[in-house]
Amino acid sequence: MTQDDLSKRNPFRRSEPAAGPLATGSRQLRAQSPPEQAEVVQDDNHKVFGLGISTAETRQPAYGQGVVVSLLVAAGLLLLAIISIGDGARSDPPVLEQTDFLFWLISGAVLLIAAGGAQFAERTASQAAAGVGQTRPKMAMATAWAVPLAVTFAAIMLVATYHNRPMLIVGPLIAFLGIAGALLSRDLLDEADEQSSRVASTIHTLVVHAVAFLGFSAIYLNKLDSWISAPLVGLLGGILILETLERGGAHPPQRVFYALLGGWVLASVMIALNWWPTYGWTGGAVLLAVFYAIAGLLLVQTQRARVDRRDLIEFGGVGGLALLILAVFS
Repeated sequence: MTQDDLSKRNPFRRSEPAAGPLATGSRQLRAQSPPEQAEVVQDDNHKVFGLGISTAETRQPAYGQGVVVSLLVAAGLLLLAIISIGDGARSDPPVLEQTDFLFWLISGAVLLIAAGGAQFAERTASQAAAGVGQTRPKMAMATAWAVPLAVTFAAIMLVATYHNRPMLIVGPLIAFLGIAGALLSRDLLDEADEQSSRVASTIHTLVVHAVAFLGFSAIYLNKLDSWISAPLVGLLGGILILETLERGGAHPPQRVFYALLGGWVLASVMIALNWWPTYGWTGGAVLLAVFYAIAGLLLVQTQRARVDRRDLIEFGGVGGLALLILAVFS
């Protein structure tokens, strides 16, 4: 079976160029091996977190680095939660009640650790994959920082907004699960095995949308002025759309353009949302529905270069229905 056949059978896998001589020789060796040897090769594949991952031993250092980055960021969020805990002065917005220059200085350092550490772990995973003949696609972008940066921002905003005791657990937990899930799912997207790639695609989608909801809600909860909230929502949404299009196999200029387009749409929605007389997490849910529709349609466009009626119903219809429900019951 050729590499093109694998890509056609597995739509969840990232698009790749033709395999190199090492990978080709490996496939030829397996094809010439007796059935007993082929079964041994299959049985030697390891299981990591219940997922079938070939070359797991080679990738263990990359997994370990991802966990270390997640723990470091979680520790930073715990420190921020300790600094900000208290009743505050009931000022407006809530995010500024219990925060000072030291809080935001540490926040900047934590954001740098999250983004830089995630990108370093991704680079290690790429080198490990190249060592066994599994090179990354040529059109791949260095976007491993995207979700870790976004989820760390969301966690910091929630910690600063609520500044209570539950945030001592919730803030670090959000950061750890978001970063670890994002890095693991990104690595599994390169798997040729359809089951592994399907699970990875599901995890990747859930993590991105959960981060989007938390980040949008954290911004909306503070009822910031439109000139502040709209760019924040647009920037956050654009970063997450850029990461979502990782599965589309598009070239970097196209991905950046689509991310800017999606971010502009979300920023425009945020401006309109500021005029809607509602509070709480409803605004985040509205922005999530818009994000779901925009990101889904842009991903389909990059994968198939066209959007079918079924795609419009799936993303536009579901997103529109969610907006209608929120408008009625809010």
